[in-house]
Amino acid sequence: MITQAEYRSAVEGTLALFAKAHIAVTEEEAASIEVADFGLSNLREIGLQLLVYVNTPRVCAKEMALFPGQTCPEHMHPPVEGEPGKEETFRCRWGEVYLYVPGEKPQHPKGHVPKEREAYFNV
Repeated sequence: MITQAEYRSAVEGTLALFAKAHIAVTEEEAASIEVADFGLSNLREIGLQLLVYVNTPRVCAKEMALFPGQTCPEHMHPPVEGEPGKEETFRCRWGEVYLYVPGEKPQHPKGHVPKEREAYFNV
C-alpha cells in the first residue's frame, strides 16, 4: 500500500506530465486520476497512473502516465466465456515508452524489472 502523501504526489506528478504533453484535464478528471501500485508498495518502480475516459468489457479509453523508470506490470486481457479479450492501443504523447511483447528477446532492453520481481515477468 502507498501512503496518502505518495498518492497525492503521484497525482500531482501525473498532472505535470499531462501538462507537458499538452493534455487538457478538467477539474473533475483531475479528481478522478487513479494511482495503481498493484499492492506492491513500490510505486516509483512498478505501477502506473490513469485517467479513465471509457472502460467497458470491450473498449477502454485512458490516459496512462508512467514516471521515468516506472514499469507497468505484465498483464493480459484474454477471452472470457466466449467473449474476445479487450484490445488496447498505445500512443506515447510525451517522453519514451518501451513496450515488450512475446517474441525474440531484445539484446539491450531499455526497460528494467526490479530484481525481486523478475520471476513474475515473462516478456
